Amino acid sequence: MASKEKQKKIVSNTAYTIGGALLMNGVLQVLVYPLLNRFMGSDQLGELLYLMGLVAILCPSVGQALNTSRLVVGRDYQVKNGDYNILLLLFGGVGTAVTLMVGKNSMTSVSVIFWTVLLLMTTIFRYYGDVEYRLNLNYRNYFNYYAVLTGGYVAGFGLYLLTKNWFLVFVTGEVAALIYLAATGTVFHGFFKRSSWFGTAFQRGGFLVVSYLITNLTLNIDRLVLEHLIGHLAVTQYYVTSLIGKTLVLLVAPVNTIIISYLTRNQERMGRKQFLQFTGIGVGVSLVFFIGSQIGTPLFVWLFYGDLYESVKGMMTVVNLSQILGVLSAYLFIVVLTFTEEKWQLILQIFHLVIITALVLLFTKNSGIMGFAEAVLIANAIRVAAVILLGFWKAGDRKAQSLKQ
Repeated sequence: MASKEKQKKIVSNTAYTIGGALLMNGVLQVLVYPLLNRFMGSDQLGELLYLMGLVAILCPSVGQALNTSRLVVGRDYQVKNGDYNILLLLFGGVGTAVTLMVGKNSMTSVSVIFWTVLLLMTTIFRYYGDVEYRLNLNYRNYFNYYAVLTGGYVAGFGLYLLTKNWFLVFVTGEVAALIYLAATGTVFHGFFKRSSWFGTAFQRGGFLVVSYLITNLTLNIDRLVLEHLIGHLAVTQYYVTSLIGKTLVLLVAPVNTIIISYLTRNQERMGRKQFLQFTGIGVGVSLVFFIGSQIGTPLFVWLFYGDLYESVKGMMTVVNLSQILGVLSAYLFIVVLTFTEEKWQLILQIFHLVIITALVLLFTKNSGIMGFAEAVLIANAIRVAAVILLGFWKAGDRKAQSLKQ
């Protein structure tokens, strides 16, 4: 009976996390961005999307990384809220300064700089903030957190109509979510109060921040390489072909939060047999996703981008498979992270960035956009194999250590 109740709770929590992600992203992609495009025009929207791209690189790299680090490190050490609050300010401050330098051509006034800094920092804290509900396994409030965030975006759009300041759309949402967090949680209490394990939190959190930063840069490599080596059309072609596969990340990321939340509460270390079981589940689900992508991608492109269908249909299978392997490797990374050191994730991420950069530059120059797609597929396949080998090796280490004890 207890097992059935636990399974029911896991299903319920998964539904809450997926629901929160779909609600937020659905409102942004179906409502907010199309309306902004209508009111702002394509030129101003392009500048907005560029700045939001910088937000998408920095904020999850700091906020999500420290969120995950808090769960993992907190299992073994009595860290306090202040340890991570200080790290948010430290890594967030440095990252914001670098982001301002990278986007300096868009920083046309003191007002733009002010709103950019405010958006970056509130978004970093929002990405971190849901650790409150992951620590307590309170996924009903996790959903509410993202529902409030989404409602804030909608309210912020109303403020945009009054002020013509598009930053208010997103800042209002981030601030609304943080206010809800302050009312329902304690993760920011004792804001500057550190523990004796601050150095450990800094070291291990820092590894994850760099690792996540590499990941988010890697996710944008298609736009960077195709734009410079081929041109605008190739960027659009790859974007529409990969969109269905990339959308699956919205489903997998919340599931990953469930997995790490439960595994980090379990004091028993994972053995090889259990790791292979998790790997088998991931491969099975990935196969289902691949079949779904093979059906959904041609239909999607034909319906919404009919003029591109003939030019991209030949690479759909390669692109879908590479996207699914990317999703699988992200899932496996989360599982491995629960029983090994964060440095291994950083090492593998750097390895992946070097491999994918070398392959896409070589293949794209020789074979154009199809060569780029093949390069990404090979790089993602190598990444999956490397994560599985690491997990099998380190799970074996843990088992050996437990037998010695």
